[in-house]
Amino acid sequence: MRKLTILLLFLSLRSFGQTLESDRQALVAIYNQANGPSWLVNWVVPGNVGDSPCGWDGVTCAGGRVTRLSISNTSEPAMLPSEIGNLTELTHLDLSTDYLGPGFGGNLPSEIGNLSKLEYLNFLGNGFSSSSMSEIGSLTTLKELHITPSGDIPASFANLVNLERCVMGRFGPLEGINTIAFPDVVCQWPKIKMLRMGGVVFSTPIPSQIGNLTTLDTLELTGTRPYPLGSYSSVGGLPAEIGNLTNLRCLNISYNGLTGGIPASFNNLTNLTTLDLSYNSLSDPIPNLLGVPVAADVRINNNNFNYRGMESNISRLDQYSPQALINAALIGPMCVGCLPTWIMPYTGGTMANLTHKLYKGDVLHTTVSGIDGVDLDGEGIYRVETTNSLVPNLTLVTKNYVVVKLPVTLVSFDGRSENNQTKLVWKTTSETNNKGFEIERSADARTFEKIGFVDGSGNTKDNQHYHFTDLAPFAISYYRLKQFDYDGKFEYSKVITVKSDAAIVKVYPNPAQDYLTVSGISQKQPFSIVDGNGRVVIEGQVTNMQQINIRNFVNGRYVVRVGEVSSSLLIHR
Repeated sequence: MRKLTILLLFLSLRSFGQTLESDRQALVAIYNQANGPSWLVNWVVPGNVGDSPCGWDGVTCAGGRVTRLSISNTSEPAMLPSEIGNLTELTHLDLSTDYLGPGFGGNLPSEIGNLSKLEYLNFLGNGFSSSSMSEIGSLTTLKELHITPSGDIPASFANLVNLERCVMGRFGPLEGINTIAFPDVVCQWPKIKMLRMGGVVFSTPIPSQIGNLTTLDTLELTGTRPYPLGSYSSVGGLPAEIGNLTNLRCLNISYNGLTGGIPASFNNLTNLTTLDLSYNSLSDPIPNLLGVPVAADVRINNNNFNYRGMESNISRLDQYSPQALINAALIGPMCVGCLPTWIMPYTGGTMANLTHKLYKGDVLHTTVSGIDGVDLDGEGIYRVETTNSLVPNLTLVTKNYVVVKLPVTLVSFDGRSENNQTKLVWKTTSETNNKGFEIERSADARTFEKIGFVDGSGNTKDNQHYHFTDLAPFAISYYRLKQFDYDGKFEYSKVITVKSDAAIVKVYPNPAQDYLTVSGISQKQPFSIVDGNGRVVIEGQVTNMQQINIRNFVNGRYVVRVGEVSSSLLIHR
């Protein structure tokens, strides 16, 4: 009996030693392949069989196995070896790296799926390939995940049904920018409490299903702070369904360039301590937000809001200035060549609370209160700055408006395609000192070139008709007139668009499965896909022969719009 007990104890110790030894060997493999000497950690490598890795820097053991591993690689890029999958008792894996460090990259080994007990995974700052990241979807025990995506989030992430905290994106003083489709898979996480996505721009709208995540306490979808506002813009606006997330304490959707307005449903967010919608392209009117606690930090600055809705919500707004330049209407008598006499800024708000300051050039010209506009004083460059007595920290400023008596009254400018040529025609009703018209053409409505000149009529009050033929137009051409006086001054006309008869826009394949290709366009064009319910599911800009990812779209019929061309599309898998 004594011999049997000793034998069993020996076998138990031998088994224990082999298991911990396999963990040690996995750690040594990671160290050797991932530039371990640069980590400056206290690891005994290569070591000897039977050495214990417990107590090495960043290594924690429990029950005779390695259960936690935390290492950082910032000096040289590294690959993660397949031996990582041998650490089958891991519950905590942290391979995050400093924002300046190259970290781990390449393909994430499929053996990562062996870590069936993992509850915490931090790959933030690393650059694993997007396709290999799908392996993470098999780690269904995960409760917390931090990653830096290099592309769209894999569909397999929908399996992470135990996630409570998730951080995706790029963070740090040099966070950069990453454009991805909004990861709809997050809307299938029933236990998620904290979702942060930073340094990302979304190529698809935030889906309405985001409103299903009623367990959320924190929702942050922040773009890229270091870059100028407007350099990057996500697609779409704020879904009204976010108002269903009544447990939210922090809602931060800033630096995204989102359009549209603030949904009225946001008034349901009565537990908020932070509401940050700053640095977007949101516009008025601001809905009733009095349901948001007074103590909450509410920021709506750097958008396109005016005073509409601000007056009634001022008790809830902590930061609401500045806002984008506003438009104004120039009003005057209905006569040819007459100057406008009145400027009315689109400020919103109650007229009695407004004070307008009219600047001519950079000199204050007039101050008026309680009315909706200001008298102009002849030719000049004008702007209006408006304050509101109920909104003390915001001054709305109009764009600059140039008021001049034009030497030429151009009443029409049109073009049409005939036999792959463009016929341009325009008409004036009066001309003063008009030397002529330079015809300019562009392929992208930004860079124009001169393609011809037509003499003017000097001085006349009679109607004059002009024409010009472009013999070699683009598939889609943009035209404008540059009218010259004899003294060298000039004015530009509006820009018109003419599509050549030969321009054939194609979208294929049809039916489609995962990708579409657009051909037959000469320059970047507006692009959108509309589903059978009339909802825009994707929009943006497209170039010739560009592929569009549609693999997340459900089967059905859609309408594809490229520029001014629309066509039917069937998605069938």
